[in-house]
Amino acid sequence: MPNALIWGASGGMGQSLVRHLKAQGWQVFAAARQSDHIPEEADFTYEFDANSEDSFQQTVFFVAQETETLDLVIYTAGSVAYEKLDRMDYSAWQNTMNSNLNGAFLAAHHTLPLMPKGAHMVVIGVYTDHIRLPKMGAYAVAKAGLEELMQLLAKENRRHNFTLVRPGAVDTNFWEQVAFSKPDNIKSPDSVAQAIVEFIAADNSGILEL
Repeated sequence: MPNALIWGASGGMGQSLVRHLKAQGWQVFAAARQSDHIPEEADFTYEFDANSEDSFQQTVFFVAQETETLDLVIYTAGSVAYEKLDRMDYSAWQNTMNSNLNGAFLAAHHTLPLMPKGAHMVVIGVYTDHIRLPKMGAYAVAKAGLEELMQLLAKENRRHNFTLVRPGAVDTNFWEQVAFSKPDNIKSPDSVAQAIVEFIAADNSGILEL
C-alpha cells in the first residue's frame, strides 16, 4: 500500500485529497492546524503549525514511527493577508510567507529523507498573473516564490518527482478572506483533487494546469 502525507488536510482541497487518495488505496497521513477538521478517512492525523519548524519536525518524526517511506507528499496549506503592503503589519506578512512558501520548503526539507526514488511531492500554486492585485501583495509574492522553489527542488533532487498545481479559482474558504466575488467558473475541491490524483497515477510531473 503506498503512503501519502498531506499538509493542510483540514482545508477544502486537503480534505478532498484525503478522501480521493484513500479511495484509491493509499495509506493517508494527514496534518493540519485544525486536526479535528481532518476527514475520518485519514489513517493517521497530526496537528501542525506552519509558523513553527519544530512542528514540522515533530510531525515527520511521528510519521516515521509508522512508515519508513513516503511515496507522495502534498502541501496544500496556505493563508491570505488581504491588505495593502504599506499598511500590512509584519506578523501578517510573515504568516502569509510561512503558510504558503516557508511551509512548503520545510515540508520538503523534512520529508525528502523519507521519500524513495520516484516519490512525488506536489504543492498547490496559482496563476500568479491572476493574483497580482492590490491588497494581494503578500500572497502573490509567496506564491511566486513557490514556483521558483519547486523548479529548484526538481533540479537538485532528480531522483524524485515534483509538481506545481495551478488550479485556478477553487471553492474554498479563500474567498472568505478577500473582497472578491467567486467567479462563475469556480471549481470544486473534489474536481481538483481528482485531477491531481489522476495526474499522479499517470506518472506525470512538472506543471499541472487546471
